[in-house]
Amino acid sequence: MAHQLFKNILPVILLAISFQGFAQQTPAKNWDIEKIKGVRHLPYISYMGFPFLNETWVPGKVWFTNGETADSLYIKYSSFKDELLYYNEVVSAHIVIDKASLKGFSFEGNDGNPRIFRKQFYDGFFKGDRFFEVLSEGETELLAFRKVSIITTPPYKDDRGIIKNNEYSNDYQYYFYSPDKGYSPVRMNITSLLSKFGKADQKLIKKLLRKSRIRITGEPTFVLAWTVIEREGYKINF
Repeated sequence: MAHQLFKNILPVILLAISFQGFAQQTPAKNWDIEKIKGVRHLPYISYMGFPFLNETWVPGKVWFTNGETADSLYIKYSSFKDELLYYNEVVSAHIVIDKASLKGFSFEGNDGNPRIFRKQFYDGFFKGDRFFEVLSEGETELLAFRKVSIITTPPYKDDRGIIKNNEYSNDYQYYFYSPDKGYSPVRMNITSLLSKFGKADQKLIKKLLRKSRIRITGEPTFVLAWTVIEREGYKINF
């Protein structure tokens, strides 16, 4: 009887051992499958809204702090938890990659251009490592922290008829950044942009934007405006 019991539980033991090994595997080419550290993703509470930046799994490139790169992982960025997941096809599992092991990642946006995220230390409120999207590179960079928060809403019924009063809501934060001077928060409007410059420069910048036919109406036009302004040599006040 003991022998039969052992035969019955042996497959379970072997399956558990196999899962621990497979959980570190990845379909990436040119990559040692043993090197990705992570844990299985636990689903978030279901609310209205969306906790992830990208709704589907997208092929991406991941940079690790040890200098190595995985160039064909299927990834998804959680704006809610500020963590990167990859899809493990071997065990059909979503794995959260150990943040300490990551340097950054990128994937192709809907417009065909690469979206680049870099991990760096934020020394403001809620200090710690964050993934920032690099919107503009240069002496002074423009960064976006794609934060999603849970906010309170009027009561509603979800798909299963359960009454809830919370939802996932975009709480994006933007910063000018310099390695020497740190972070300077900015909003995606002309008033906030101009406030980063002295009075004399503000007048010249307004003229420059009119000449360039740039009217700031949101993030894309703000990035365009800053690109033109920086190219002309203007420096922001941190």
